[in-house]
Amino acid sequence: MDAVCIWTLLQMVLLGIVRTAAGSIYRNPCAGLMSADLVDEAIPVNRKLPAGVKVVYDTSSHVHAFEFNEESTDVQLNSQPLFHKCSKFPEEFSIFFVIKHERRYGKKECVLRVRNQMTSILSINLTNKYIMLVYNSRRVKFRNTVLLDNEWHTVGISVTGSDVIMTTDCRNRKRKRLKRKFPANIPFQNGTFQIASCRAGSGVVRGVLKDLVWVPGADAVRRACPPRIPKHTHMDNRLPTLPDLYGVAYPGPRWEDCTWMDVGNVAYDLHAESLKVCVNGIWQHLSVSEPEKPSPPVPKRLDYLEFYQDLRTPGPSIDVEVFTIPGEGMFAVFANSGRKRPDVSALYKWTDKTLTLYQRLKTNMAQAWEFFTIDGSFFLAVANYGHDDGILTNSTIFKWQRRKRKFKEYQQLPTYTARDFEYFMADGTHYLAVANHAQGNSQHTESVIYVWNVTSHVFQERQRLDTVGAYDWTHFTVGGYTFLALAQAFDGLTTQLDSRIYILQDDQFFIFQTMETNGATDWEMFTISGTIYMAVANAYNYGPQNFSKTKTHYTNSTIYRLNTNKRAFERFQNIDTYSAVDWEFFTVGDDNFLLVSNAQNGGEERELRSTMYRWQGLDGFVPVHIMATLPNSDWEVFTDDGDIYFIYTNAKGRNSQILKAKLVL
Repeated sequence: MDAVCIWTLLQMVLLGIVRTAAGSIYRNPCAGLMSADLVDEAIPVNRKLPAGVKVVYDTSSHVHAFEFNEESTDVQLNSQPLFHKCSKFPEEFSIFFVIKHERRYGKKECVLRVRNQMTSILSINLTNKYIMLVYNSRRVKFRNTVLLDNEWHTVGISVTGSDVIMTTDCRNRKRKRLKRKFPANIPFQNGTFQIASCRAGSGVVRGVLKDLVWVPGADAVRRACPPRIPKHTHMDNRLPTLPDLYGVAYPGPRWEDCTWMDVGNVAYDLHAESLKVCVNGIWQHLSVSEPEKPSPPVPKRLDYLEFYQDLRTPGPSIDVEVFTIPGEGMFAVFANSGRKRPDVSALYKWTDKTLTLYQRLKTNMAQAWEFFTIDGSFFLAVANYGHDDGILTNSTIFKWQRRKRKFKEYQQLPTYTARDFEYFMADGTHYLAVANHAQGNSQHTESVIYVWNVTSHVFQERQRLDTVGAYDWTHFTVGGYTFLALAQAFDGLTTQLDSRIYILQDDQFFIFQTMETNGATDWEMFTISGTIYMAVANAYNYGPQNFSKTKTHYTNSTIYRLNTNKRAFERFQNIDTYSAVDWEFFTVGDDNFLLVSNAQNGGEERELRSTMYRWQGLDGFVPVHIMATLPNSDWEVFTDDGDIYFIYTNAKGRNSQILKAKLVL
């Protein structure tokens, strides 16, 4: 692009003129908005620090930055100084921040939230897996591959037209689509920029935050990142003086332009591919002043499991869901079934290293729980089987009440012998899939896909799928595509039938692949060394294939491996299982494990034990622990302060248990 084109483009931006994807001209009524470093504006120099905020000095990089704790819920900036001549939220904007992030398991943290009175317009959240932008109730997720090493990194997120672009460390760019109207014309008056926490009780950013730059109508990365240094020494590293997007002339940054005023600033050298910090007027690589790093700790290994806690539940437990509510702690909810109509299920809270009863929730032969978050609200959905498979039974969605700190019934969904709920997001849309098992004497019925209505704030039916003895939904993504795996258990005559994998295209699910299963009750998706696997739990062998009706609970469960060239899952390994209804994948150190449930329906003593398998490369999964347990139908694994715990549900009695892993170096 020549200089004339560049200047013309800059003039159009200065005048607030943008060409939309459709080719029409959009004139931005809010051109000329101010950019700002929100951290500097919200925490001015020489003033008392807000509660929960402290200034730390990172000795390894000579950088002063801010650290936040759970009390830092009031670090905010009024939008009026930046939006004094604008009543609409910018159609195009970007946010750039420099952070040294401290990784935490299972926590969603909030870098920034912008709200207009009580309405949230956008937020940026971090998890171990994703960097997420939520804009006008539309969520876009990028895989978090950079903020995992407790080192300094830069992240820039730009919203322009129908695209969201994330740039990390000034060089890695990823682009995703954003479903929205353009222009959106979002009202914005007396708004608030809230930093490091979305609201009271939400996850606070861990680590230290250096800068949080807000730039309306432009790409903050272009301004915050230094230029690439020419590889040829005879080339001048100076950029021509050009007006920036706000009419202020500035020369392009140069590495020799580090002044005493820049001491402590962090920038990224694209040519050297490393972060630099201004120390004593000189740009230095962080590695120059870093102390010698200690050797990484030797990963621990799983030695064995030992009994930890008994749990008395209202009835036999089919399923358990472990989840965390930021600011409240960790919980475990059991799907309990009993003779009373309706019966109740139990919610426990992890307190002082034990689970204690927290709340009873009204259910109706509960089969499975699903926890999920939408726009900062927390929900629990229970799949109710009901006491009569011939009539419609409502399944229930509960919502967390922040003031009462309890779950309350929020929405009823009509279901037939529901076995499972699966929540997921795709292209900014919230989905909830229910597996309806049977209807009266017929195993042939319809399972339903629901979507969240952003206006009415309830789930509405999107699609019905013909299913046979549906038992479990499992969602996963590959290469940007969304999939749903369905376990089908029984068609009325045989348990040997096809289970299915669906793919999402044009807001509808279509069959992608079928696999023959035998009484399938659960799918478990996991990744090892970049390869995707799917494990199916086959629970029952009944039908013409077993005409003698011997050892009906003994069958093969299968692990499939994704062949990316053929774009299909292929059979990888068969494992002999006995009345298996659940797989649980987990890792300890460098080891990968699969744990299979055992409902203990008949059989010899050796067949009534739970088995743990470890990944051994070419050998596949091999059994390493065979444990005497109560009958179980579901396993969940969680960690606390470096300790690893295992919960399993008792499918036949009221005593479920927690086991604790014994770890060794």
